Amino acid sequence: MKSGPTIQDIAAEAGVSKSTVSLVLQESPRIKAETAEKVREAARKLGYVYNRGAATLRGRRSTTIGMVINDLTNPFFVELLVAIERVLAQSGYTTLMAHTAENLETQTRVLRSMREQNVAGLIMSPALGTSDDLPAEIQSWGIPLVLVMRPMGADVDTVGVDNEYGFALATEHLIEQGHTRIAFAGNRKGYAVANQRRQGYLSAMAKHSLSVNDDWIIDVELTPEGGRKAVRAIFEMKPRPTAVVCYNDQVAIGVLHELDRMGKRAGKALAVVGCDNVVAAEHTNPPLTTLFAGADKLGTIASETLLARLSETQEDEKPAVQYFAVPALVVRESSVGADATTSAATKKQALVAGER
Repeated sequence: MKSGPTIQDIAAEAGVSKSTVSLVLQESPRIKAETAEKVREAARKLGYVYNRGAATLRGRRSTTIGMVINDLTNPFFVELLVAIERVLAQSGYTTLMAHTAENLETQTRVLRSMREQNVAGLIMSPALGTSDDLPAEIQSWGIPLVLVMRPMGADVDTVGVDNEYGFALATEHLIEQGHTRIAFAGNRKGYAVANQRRQGYLSAMAKHSLSVNDDWIIDVELTPEGGRKAVRAIFEMKPRPTAVVCYNDQVAIGVLHELDRMGKRAGKALAVVGCDNVVAAEHTNPPLTTLFAGADKLGTIASETLLARLSETQEDEKPAVQYFAVPALVVRESSVGADATTSAATKKQALVAGER
């Protein structure tokens, strides 16, 4: 027995995407009137019957926001979540948080669960390998989506960091300290953010006509253990790099720990720069030089972006938000040594760039 027409059948008949059909059937104001009429005409022609009772149940306004985060072992994301939850709570929303641990199956499962829980909106840092189609699919559910830290296109609200600028800034700092052999630790293949950060590093090296050996770009886990592996690899190289810019503070902290285990000190045996300025960065031994974009500020902007979408009407619908904070460099002992003057560090700390 043949089943009735599906959303896919209507999409094919109307010459539009499945997500557009879904939004029209939900009477979303996001779709142009002529497109919506074309979809409704296709549905009538095919004899499609929409279960409006079920849709009404799904469409009831919720006061719960879903938060899907890829790596809660990274303190940066914990700081980000605290800011997000604070702003949402002030607006009367509760949060439903899930940790995917970079697992796509887990991500699929928690998103399905949040859809069933009828969350009002989603704030998400996608797991590695997430399909480019996922944002459109979520939006087809009628659920506003804001991505944090990991961009997936210009047509979805995104809050993140200008990674290329930041890593060029970090590399320039090391070059100014006299380093010409600089490694990059945390090069995750096929990962857009790692690509952006590597490109910032490479652009600064090229600007100063400094060559980069292939083995200086080190692919390790974005964890302290990855940092330990990177140090061991660096000290086996001949000639070896004298400085390293790390994908994040987790990697950099691992670098510091391994140097200490080897009886060496960051800033002397190897200059080290991290990224994120997590709370622990100021209290490592030695204190860690790192890039700072402000987890609190980013979490606040992500929450405010989602809240604006939730209060939006058809008449005032805005284009997708694309906010990328320009990071500053916080200079500490790990990159300049204990003998560096206070004035040099202060000068670097003043490099707080404007917002884009």
